Amino acid sequence: MSIRHMFTNVAEKYDLLNRMLTLGLDKRWREACARESASGRIVIDLCCGTGDLSFQILSRSNCMHVLGLDFNREMLSKAVEKKSEWQKRLHYAAQRHGQTIDRTDLTFILADAAHLPIKDGSVDRVGISFSFRNLIYKNPNAKTYLKEIVRALRYKGKFICVETSQPPSPLIRALFRLYCLRIVPLVGWLVSGSRGPYKYLGMSAANFPPAQDIVEMLKKSGFRTTFFKHLSIGIAALYVATK
Repeated sequence: MSIRHMFTNVAEKYDLLNRMLTLGLDKRWREACARESASGRIVIDLCCGTGDLSFQILSRSNCMHVLGLDFNREMLSKAVEKKSEWQKRLHYAAQRHGQTIDRTDLTFILADAAHLPIKDGSVDRVGISFSFRNLIYKNPNAKTYLKEIVRALRYKGKFICVETSQPPSPLIRALFRLYCLRIVPLVGWLVSGSRGPYKYLGMSAANFPPAQDIVEMLKKSGFRTTFFKHLSIGIAALYVATK
């Protein structure tokens, strides 16, 4: 099953299963990515899925343009559905506090990460949340994706990524691997009725390279400086790489 087809199958239950499988921690981890991404004026939410990172970025700033890019039409449809309701809530909250909201731009675009419809050096930030492993885990096009990210960023622009990681503790790492390989496929199957996609997602998380290896990969791709920070005892990590 292709990655594109896999996400088509899970689009309907994607947000629900994210909350369930991470015990709600995915929102906190994504917020760390949003904080770093919101410092840019033009921001790409790469592999945006149903748009959660895009909304969290815009919640932190009212004067920017966010482009949510994904290659799956069904996932983008969910993002567009959520956009109208999100804007209503944002305006209502601002009015309650006697605030006004400047014009914010959020555009969702059907696009492949290997061929970004972006001019060279035209964006300030590229953020990605829990989709980076789909680009590089056993993917022969990994270098192409990384090259496109670097190409799209301006000089001193930043790539911000939050992704599952390998916990430093051997015990926690073993428990995390057991959870990914056994619990994730089971829960995914029970809730969505589809075992294959969540078997892949669990396996890709369990076997994703350690944070130090990702840092080295980013440096070799053309980023001048790169650092990472473990989140939640190391089961996730935040990466910031500067062009």
